[in-house]
Amino acid sequence: MKKRNLLQKMVVGTLAGAMLAVSFTGCSKTESGGASKTESAASAAPETGSSTSEAKPAASSGDITVAMLPKFKGENYFDACKTGAQEAADELGITLLYDGPSQDQATNQKQVDILEGWIAQGVNVIIVSPNDPTAIAPTLQKAQGAGIKVVTFDADAQADSRDMFVNQISADAAAKGLLDAAAQDLKAKGYGDDKTANIALVSGSGTDANQTAWENAIDELLATDEYKFMIIQNKETDVYYPGTDETKVNSECATLIGRLGEGEDKIQAAIALSSMSTPALGAQYQSASSKPDANVISMTGLATPNALKTYIKDEENPLTSGVLWNCMDLGYLAVQTAYQLANGTITPDAASIDAGRLGTKEITNQECVLGDALIFDASNVDEFNY
Repeated sequence: MKKRNLLQKMVVGTLAGAMLAVSFTGCSKTESGGASKTESAASAAPETGSSTSEAKPAASSGDITVAMLPKFKGENYFDACKTGAQEAADELGITLLYDGPSQDQATNQKQVDILEGWIAQGVNVIIVSPNDPTAIAPTLQKAQGAGIKVVTFDADAQADSRDMFVNQISADAAAKGLLDAAAQDLKAKGYGDDKTANIALVSGSGTDANQTAWENAIDELLATDEYKFMIIQNKETDVYYPGTDETKVNSECATLIGRLGEGEDKIQAAIALSSMSTPALGAQYQSASSKPDANVISMTGLATPNALKTYIKDEENPLTSGVLWNCMDLGYLAVQTAYQLANGTITPDAASIDAGRLGTKEITNQECVLGDALIFDASNVDEFNY
């Protein structure tokens, strides 16, 4: 079956230039100056720190240290965020510390352990993508009490435990991008108002704030006329929560591949909501000893173009598209926001931010949104080295 050029790009802002500039291979294998500073600064950190409710005075750029904590390290999504973050740090002349748990230990406690060290060290700003938005809140509030600004990115925490949320995409836009990618492929394969399609989701751990919001937005869209031919029959069995352990992600995706096929008792579309599970779907289909017919099923999800390129360009693989945003721009915007909070250029009540090469971004209720979704398929995936 020839892959069809079904999907059009939906690009906002400065996607193309940044995406063409950096490849994930370099990001994941080369430690930046920010990483080495993390190691040296951590070793010099005091054993204990004092907490105070007084905010730190605004600092000049050379005095500002920003500490960035992803959900986990060693995976190309957050590697790209790190690249953009380091770009902003170099541009602004500030120190960037970067650390996080490994993928197989991506727990709230591991994040808390790292945060406690940075609080004791007295960094100016902490940027964090929480694994658990509720459990991490007391530690983030402790940081705020010590005068440290707190910015969440990629996933939010409790609103009273951070000063700003840098959101990569609104929940509605993410849900629409994912459903559009699946719907266009399904319609090309004969599904629609006269032939419904059962769908399944592969989410994260079940505690991720962003993926929970995307799931809720997907539910709302599935109730509209545009997507009503797509149905989640049973939330208990058709929404998977493998977390971030690679073995479990692959196992759950393999199980789902075995359920794909034609018929009321089968799943016709698999939609993955994490940058680990989407390529796992493509890989598990590729390695399956008994493959469901690619002409009657569809697979898509969130991941980088480079992570999905092999599967998208494989004419026998039903993973025909991917959905994402510019991860480097996300890291860049997070550091710009952190820096401007630290030096007093903006406050949590600001209505906008002049975000360097990204231009002006609006801020609403302490949330700054990067932009809309990018859908890529066989017609344009080679345009991105990202």
